[in-house]
Amino acid sequence: MKREKKLLINTIILGFGSILPKSASFLILPILTAALSKAEYGTYDLVLTSTSLVLPVFSLLIEQGVFRFLLDTKTENDRKKVITNSTIYVMITSLVLFLLSVLILNQFKIEFKILISLYLVLNLHYKFVIQVCRGLGDLKKYSLASIINSFFNLLLIYFLVGNIKLGLYGLLVALVISVFLATIYAIISSGIIRYISFKLCSSQYIKELLKYSAPLLPNSLSWWVIGASDRWIISAFLSVEMTAVYAIANKIPSMFNLFYNNFNLAWQESATITSKDSDAKTYYTNIFNHLFNFLVGLLLVLMTISPVLFGIFIDKQYYLAYYQMPILFFAMFFHSLSAYYGGIYVAFKKTKSISFSSLIAAILNIIINLGLINLIGLYAASFSTLVSFLVLTIYRAIDLQKHIQINYNYTKIILSLSVLTVVAIINYLNDYYLNILNFIFALVIAVILNRKLFRQVLLRFLKRIK
Repeated sequence: MKREKKLLINTIILGFGSILPKSASFLILPILTAALSKAEYGTYDLVLTSTSLVLPVFSLLIEQGVFRFLLDTKTENDRKKVITNSTIYVMITSLVLFLLSVLILNQFKIEFKILISLYLVLNLHYKFVIQVCRGLGDLKKYSLASIINSFFNLLLIYFLVGNIKLGLYGLLVALVISVFLATIYAIISSGIIRYISFKLCSSQYIKELLKYSAPLLPNSLSWWVIGASDRWIISAFLSVEMTAVYAIANKIPSMFNLFYNNFNLAWQESATITSKDSDAKTYYTNIFNHLFNFLVGLLLVLMTISPVLFGIFIDKQYYLAYYQMPILFFAMFFHSLSAYYGGIYVAFKKTKSISFSSLIAAILNIIINLGLINLIGLYAASFSTLVSFLVLTIYRAIDLQKHIQINYNYTKIILSLSVLTVVAIINYLNDYYLNILNFIFALVIAVILNRKLFRQVLLRFLKRIK
């Protein structure tokens, strides 16, 4: 029970660092969709998706290696060795990244080139520093850094884009300043500098870190292909404006990840610590059952309130985005399940298995996307994303049985997916009265599925009061 309690506490702590970022990205939607043209918003989205491609290629995901290695460190000297060598690597790669990006981004004006290059470099440092915080067990500092980043991002976008009307330029300035402030906070508050000792510098140790993290690169690139390459394909075959529509279509379904991502961060640590326990099989099975029930309930509720959220936060010119959302909701559901299995891969250090499974999904995504985009337009991107995550989930579930036996209630899984399908179809029809009935039905099912969880939370709450 102590393991479940620690997992829950870590999830809550990390949740504070996830809720504001996702909420901020949602709250700025009315500002961006009103202040930017579809072409500008499409360009902004392409900058973000390109960043998620470029950073892993340059960092070789060494920050993931740092987090995993720090979990195994026992002494102060060991921590210094990990942080010193990874810091040296990040400093060198960030310099190379800045110079190359300034040279390559010829299609932008000089001020845009500098801002985008700074954004890339600062993001590289930010991702590294917050993973160091995680590895050192400073989850509160990790979350607070994320909150600072999101808060200033929201505040600056409100003034620079919403009030002063600086458009895309103001948006880039906001991104750069906010990530810079968050990085500085994480460096100072966690005292990372005291762990740097250049006498411990070792090219051999850097190779050890990269030996763990580099095999994760195909996995990261595959995630990029599944989640972001759609934008480039849409831009090439349809238009930049349709890229903006697809980006907006992902906003509400991505709220699903708002609740899952912070759990996943805590789950990676918990799965790793538990992997050597004698009852690991039982623990992984119990966590899957609770997680599956929670994800189904969450998806049901979020899907049925999406018509209201869409009407409040998204401009009418993006109405086509609504009809992509039911498919993308399912895609996010399977994305979360596949990430759960990914946490177990990390626990057993099966980084090659993570990458191989993701590569299969990425190739499938591109084939379906390219094959269907001229036939069904924007639906090709949504459908290819759903199929990719579904195949990824099934593959990992089967493959992991070789390492750890997880027991499944197949009847419950089939019934739950059937209910989700019915709710999604009604959601797609977008009829006012049907939406109300859909919400009531979804809420009842969500409560039934998670009644044990609600009971435990209520009992703990009452115990606290007493």
